Amino acid sequence: MDTKFTKPAPLARPPSAYGVGRSRFEIKNLDQRWFMDMYHYMLAVSWRTLLAWFFSVYVATNALFGFLYWLGGNAIANARPGSYADAFWFSVQTYATIGYGGMTPATTYAHVLVTLEAFVGMMAMALGTGIVFSKFSRPTARIAFSDNIVVHVRNSLPVLEFRLANQRRGSLSDASMKLSVIRDEVTAEGQPMRRAQPLELERSQMPILSLAWNLIHVLDERSPLRGIAPGDSMKDIVGFVASLTAHDDTSADTVHARQFYVADAVLHNMRFLDMIDATTEPGVITIDHSLLNEVSPILRADSSLAPPVASDADSEGMLP
Repeated sequence: MDTKFTKPAPLARPPSAYGVGRSRFEIKNLDQRWFMDMYHYMLAVSWRTLLAWFFSVYVATNALFGFLYWLGGNAIANARPGSYADAFWFSVQTYATIGYGGMTPATTYAHVLVTLEAFVGMMAMALGTGIVFSKFSRPTARIAFSDNIVVHVRNSLPVLEFRLANQRRGSLSDASMKLSVIRDEVTAEGQPMRRAQPLELERSQMPILSLAWNLIHVLDERSPLRGIAPGDSMKDIVGFVASLTAHDDTSADTVHARQFYVADAVLHNMRFLDMIDATTEPGVITIDHSLLNEVSPILRADSSLAPPVASDADSEGMLP
């Protein structure tokens, strides 16, 4: 008789959705439950979700211990006989090490439960403090990316352009930007594949990023997108991935920011409105974050003669 065992198939689970930029993806049949990586899960969820989890666990733990105290009968001195509410409030006092003194354990059974609950409370406090500290101190970059990528003619060459703005009052140093295009291709054998190709930027480094930064890729003969002109279709292009790495001068940490642009986010024959003003008030550079996503059309006849705006200048991201 054949006694060979086979590994059971992964359980089918509802797809989990997550997003990058405007895109949404679904993961199906991943044989991994959320509680198998609790630390990463708690760091990834929002503060509202995390606090809701903490409060739910806090109430559930006290409800459980309150039920155990209630099962012990008159195990709590000065508690009303048979009162689950008094048992629950006694559990809250014990779990949080409050100890008002109005109710006390009266039996060995209650003393054992108090010892166990005190240990659980100390462990929960230690774990909760560690998670909150890790989440609160995690380095982040408050970088806002433009919603769209624009394609237009600049200095008689077609270019692809997007921009970002620093949303913190402090500055970032040694900022580095990478841009890649994700395309669907077919091999010589007819096998479809998805490939990411780097796109060279005119300026991929910024020594000090205080305000905004326009990133430009020239669609010349060296570009993987060579041959594309403003108005041309971008079929077979899945999207663009922009990735920023910089040093936060305030926290002394390395921070990262990322944006994913779908192909539909590309606007042709459009130019970003200038969001930096260095002329209105002498000696003062101002930035209007409300203009981050504002664009204006460029007439095809005049696109090759369009002059550069202030946001195209090399000093756009730096304070004087």
